[in-house]
Amino acid sequence: MGKSYFFLDRLKTIKLSVILLNLLNPGKLAQGKMEDKIPGRLKQIRNRKKLTLQQLADQAGCTKSYISQLEKGTGSPSVSMLGRLAEALEIPVADLIRDEGGEDQGNWHLRKADRRTISYPDGKVTSQLLTKGVFQKKMQPLLSVIEPGGMLNDSEKMSHSKGAEEFVLVLRGEIEFEIGSKLLSLQQGDTLYFDGDLPHRWMNIGKETAEVLFVWTPPVW
Repeated sequence: MGKSYFFLDRLKTIKLSVILLNLLNPGKLAQGKMEDKIPGRLKQIRNRKKLTLQQLADQAGCTKSYISQLEKGTGSPSVSMLGRLAEALEIPVADLIRDEGGEDQGNWHLRKADRRTISYPDGKVTSQLLTKGVFQKKMQPLLSVIEPGGMLNDSEKMSHSKGAEEFVLVLRGEIEFEIGSKLLSLQQGDTLYFDGDLPHRWMNIGKETAEVLFVWTPPVW
């Protein structure tokens, strides 16, 4: 399979609130309630960082009016935009939608049955967070099950904060990874270790379900 799988007209924008719904409060929050957290958290953190609307907009690569809309709750950002906002604010993305309060430092052990699940809107990608309380940790492991054709389907390649690193291990199946201008085909047992701030995206190009272990540092969600 070639780059045609990454043409922008084949891609859809993922709302981060949908992806993180079960990650932060599994089974307890409706999508609308999670989206309601973004305006207040964004304004709160921006004020804490002593940034004006214009300063945050300049750093995130958007307009002042767009930031204002987000803080008023009249706009809904994509994955890539929330990523840029988090980078500009120097926080994990999940801080924009989670409640105040620290993590439980005793949550070191996580049983398989207690993993939190992230369901992507296209229904072809399901991921499980392999740890508890990542917000104050330095890395984040994620196990993804990707059906044929499933992809990280944002309208733009995703990139993490500056200095981030990402490790990928294909446990089964085959995925196509695009990093910058490079296109790589990864099969079972193949690994990938790259700078996470490079724009990237991936897709299951095989005929069978793929299972992939992702490890990010610092935590993303």
